Amino acid sequence: MSAPSRTGGASIAKRLAMVVAAVKRRLRIGAEEGRMSLVSHLAEFRKRLIVCAGTLILAMLACLSQAEWVADQMIKKAQGFQFVYISPTELVLSYLKLAFLGGIVLAFPVILYQLWRFIRPGLRKKERQAGLVILTLGLALFVGGAVFSFQIVMPIALKFLSGLNASQTISPMVSIESYISFMITTMVTFGLVFELPIVTISLTRIGLLDPKLLRKQRKYIVLAIFIVAALITPPDVTSQVLVAFPMMLLFEISLFLSDLLFRKRKKRMQEENEDEMS
Repeated sequence: MSAPSRTGGASIAKRLAMVVAAVKRRLRIGAEEGRMSLVSHLAEFRKRLIVCAGTLILAMLACLSQAEWVADQMIKKAQGFQFVYISPTELVLSYLKLAFLGGIVLAFPVILYQLWRFIRPGLRKKERQAGLVILTLGLALFVGGAVFSFQIVMPIALKFLSGLNASQTISPMVSIESYISFMITTMVTFGLVFELPIVTISLTRIGLLDPKLLRKQRKYIVLAIFIVAALITPPDVTSQVLVAFPMMLLFEISLFLSDLLFRKRKKRMQEENEDEMS
């Protein structure tokens, strides 16, 4: 083999070695960047988790200092009942439950904000806008449902329940723990019911809900709303309408939003199909 051939072969081998070394270096740098990115994400998550935990603890302590006042406000809604605690620790545990749940309620906006700040960089602009609207509207609707339950539904329902014993042969003495659990469960239930527009928007946006189906089932849904209102209120029309009307309004709002989103989604899909065909 001549000298030029050996020189050419050595040059090619040298170039291949340089390429392999460059690829290895790039892979190593990419792996290091990936580890650095993961570490930075974990550090950010840890920082936001500490903020959430600290806020929750402070909110729970604040609520614990006012637990007796909160319990008194809840008891005022139940005229005609006498409240007792049937174990030495029941009252204290009831106050702790109120402090824990109250702390979650007070700290929830901060927790939601920290979660939003953590996931926001990974979302596109439209996803950020939609996510912010859904989170804000969902929180407002849940609070509205809980307040509606506490201010309107509970006094009506408790007045009806206390009037069932017309002969006064049974004394209405209620455990404070069971009463607080009943109040909290009812408020959370109505808070979730008021999330109906958010659920409708989400299902329509991903294509699992057709507003035509809601229109076809409207009469059955209205009937179900009045049945629920009749079950939780006294047998008078005023109370039933007072409870049923907001729920019907939520359904109509959900139907309107579902129809609006469905039309936009259908129009967008048609435009995409036309672009593919052209």
